[in-house]
Amino acid sequence: MHGTDRLIEHLFASYGLAAKLEEHRIIAAWPEIVGPQIAAHAAATEIRAHTLRVAVDSSPWLHELSLLKPVLLRKLDQFAGRRLVHDVLFVIGEVPSRRPGEPTARSPRILSPEEADQIAEAVASLNDPELRATAERLLRRSLADT
Repeated sequence: MHGTDRLIEHLFASYGLAAKLEEHRIIAAWPEIVGPQIAAHAAATEIRAHTLRVAVDSSPWLHELSLLKPVLLRKLDQFAGRRLVHDVLFVIGEVPSRRPGEPTARSPRILSPEEADQIAEAVASLNDPELRATAERLLRRSLADT
């Protein structure tokens, strides 16, 4: 792990945002966790209240994945190293087509005022203005992508 990664993890942990970072990692790693065949038909979109929401491109795939839910939950636990996701909600929706290894493009969400305040507090103690700006940008991007 690089020094910047450790700094970001420390900042997130200090301000109670570590779980959001872990959730973002799960969503980003969805294709790796489930494999290319499932990832071609289903995309993790968000985690709320320990429930992973997954958009699925057809009813047959939704049914198949519903049957595989216990297996998927175990894989998610193995990836995270602990139980972060307690349930998976499959919904019919658009699954972005992409090539293997290509990151999923999603529109970032707008941060709440509380999240913006938490970020400002997290970086306030950094004396170096360039480091502070970089840390703030990374924190904003990470939260906006969740």
